[in-house]
Amino acid sequence: MSTTMWAAPGPARQPLAVHPSYPAYFRGTDGQPLLLIGAYPWGTFSDTDYDYVAMFDTLRAHGLNFARVWLWWGAREFPKPIDRRYIIPYERPGPGAATDGQPKYDLNRFNPAFFDRLRRVCAAAGERGLYLQLILFDAWMLKHPHLWKLHAFHRDNNVNGVDGDPQQTGRGTDGERGFCSLGNSKARAAQQAYIRQVVDAVNEFDHVLFEVANENYYSVEWEQSLCEFIQQHERGKPKRHLTMPKDLLNHSSVVQVWDVQRIHAALLEKRDRRQPLIFDTDWTLNPRDDEVRRSMWAAVLSGGHFNYMDDSLQIGSEYHGDFRGSRRADLHRQFGHLAAFMRQTRFWEMAPEDALVQKGVAFAMASRSQLAAYLPAGKNVTLNLSRLPASLEARWFDPRAGTWSKPWELPGGQPAPFAAPDGNDWGLLVQEQGRGG
Repeated sequence: MSTTMWAAPGPARQPLAVHPSYPAYFRGTDGQPLLLIGAYPWGTFSDTDYDYVAMFDTLRAHGLNFARVWLWWGAREFPKPIDRRYIIPYERPGPGAATDGQPKYDLNRFNPAFFDRLRRVCAAAGERGLYLQLILFDAWMLKHPHLWKLHAFHRDNNVNGVDGDPQQTGRGTDGERGFCSLGNSKARAAQQAYIRQVVDAVNEFDHVLFEVANENYYSVEWEQSLCEFIQQHERGKPKRHLTMPKDLLNHSSVVQVWDVQRIHAALLEKRDRRQPLIFDTDWTLNPRDDEVRRSMWAAVLSGGHFNYMDDSLQIGSEYHGDFRGSRRADLHRQFGHLAAFMRQTRFWEMAPEDALVQKGVAFAMASRSQLAAYLPAGKNVTLNLSRLPASLEARWFDPRAGTWSKPWELPGGQPAPFAAPDGNDWGLLVQEQGRGG
């Protein structure tokens, strides 16, 4: 079955949005229901030596369609090993030296090279059918004194009198008057000026959405207010884009575990929010391909989307990574296998439901013509096919190899037992006979 799941974003299309009829999924730039599955490192944009084209080509080659991109970390000393190759949104003319010994930032003077690179990155992604989640600010680094000391909004580092820590806590985490707050008018004005520049630079692109801040635990109101600022600014622009966390939950609010049962439960619990839920793994690096694969399948077969923070795509000796994620090529292929499986379904018509599994361990979602299931440990299950037509066919799918079994026929309209080929994890697709694959 062919779907428009991975349709390439292009000119004269509509911006990415929540699908009005199927709110668990996105409306793609072609207007069709969209499932996002992707992977990303953390230096894609900010490291000017990073070959983002090679990375995007890798994602596309595996049938993936999504990446998350940090635009500005706030300090050139992170992430390693960028150092002098780090690109920032501001010019640094001084006068005076910042805490890193370089000229101070002028928060009123924007760096044209930053925004030129931003447009090139967005264009390259769009040409390859990839959607980008653009992170405007990083709040994770604010809690680390050695990094906050180097931040452009530190009082000693800019010529504009902006102080992101007026209480002198040694961090940028003060939710009342600090960087992430509504109580710091100078910092807020500078943030808004930067956001205007970013929005203006990428407004032409349909395949982007904005994430205000990574790991802001300090002021939800600050983050929501900047989402509203973006929306207000875009009212006078040709295109309007989704903002996180106003239109979508950020990753820390969805689920942050590698336990498949808890992933499934969290996604079903939040389904009544009627918005796409992205299982994003930005809380820890996981070296176990089998655990990542099982968690990904559990999320997507529970009605969610998936985005993997991938250290194999991060350059540097510490991670042994490269632009193509060669160290975890097998895992990337397994991401693509799930994408291929879902392309055989009309996923947008399906709803995940525990009542579909009457016996055994599986996660299942169904419509009136298809049922897709994932068995994280194989074995035997009984699935409720009462809503499906009388004449069905079923096929097993190997998540590790990406291969299908031969189809077999079975009756619908009643519960049916299934025995997985072995004790590994397996996908299963049951659908009306003659529907095709």
